[in-house]
Amino acid sequence: MTGAARRRVARGLAVLALSTAACGEPPPPAAPTTSRATWILEPPRIALGQVAVIELAVVTPPEQQVRPFAAKGEIPGFWLLETEALPVEKQASRWIHRTRLRVRARDVGRFVWPGGHVQVEGAGDRVENLPLDDLTLNVGSQLSESPERLAPFELRGVGAPAGTRSTLVAAAGGAGVALAAVAGVVLIRRRLGRRKPLAQPTREPAAPPWIETRVAFTRARSQEPREAAHTVAVALRRYMGRRFGADTLARTTEELDAATPPFTATSRWPAFVAILRGLDEFRFRPGTDTPAVADRVRALVDEANAFVEDTIPPGSRS
Repeated sequence: MTGAARRRVARGLAVLALSTAACGEPPPPAAPTTSRATWILEPPRIALGQVAVIELAVVTPPEQQVRPFAAKGEIPGFWLLETEALPVEKQASRWIHRTRLRVRARDVGRFVWPGGHVQVEGAGDRVENLPLDDLTLNVGSQLSESPERLAPFELRGVGAPAGTRSTLVAAAGGAGVALAAVAGVVLIRRRLGRRKPLAQPTREPAAPPWIETRVAFTRARSQEPREAAHTVAVALRRYMGRRFGADTLARTTEELDAATPPFTATSRWPAFVAILRGLDEFRFRPGTDTPAVADRVRALVDEANAFVEDTIPPGSRS
């Protein structure tokens, strides 16, 4: 086919397309929209202390409504900072409903954001339960500013003052007693469990909160500075929650500073928040592997430990 012939064929096809559009023939019908729900995570990889956005996106046919999504107040490994229902994106063939959740990673590891069902209201008061899969979240220990570092940074190995070794020995001894006490309780529970009928289970009282807090503080003394600061901050928050009934796990340090503390913790609250602020300074910033930083984190560990020991009921100190 010559070049002139090709041009004539092209012109003929263009005229045919224009004539078809002029006749007003409707476009082929769009496929019906099927309701579905899914999670969207940004960023896809989360570092310890980082704030991430999780969106629940629900696609429905037009004129359908999604019932409000009730996020749990406490999700393993995360603090829930904010929940916001976004405006509905209305298209000709579908509506997109989105709920945005802002979270902050507070633990390292692999966690699962639970799914379940999302309820959609259609015509005639019809309610449809859409399945929502679980969302797997992986939290790294840091942003890897020093990828060449292979060994953990030990707090007690950098510029330890003269009295540190004896302090650590005493702390380790206290932790050993605490661990032995916990192990004894577990052993007694197991033996009692063999004798009791399974039809009438009983709930054993939990160990005092300062026991597990002491163990966590001792573990922090052998960790690198950033990880140690995180371990102490989480343990201190949990201690205040159990000891005074305060809501400390789902709030940022700034929110705790502005909150009204429980009556029994009023006088202790400023010191508690001040320690958290000091720990946050090293939890959420790079460059925490210097001797000066290690000394400062070690001092914060000692300060947090003294705070806990001072708040233990007098009759329970050992």
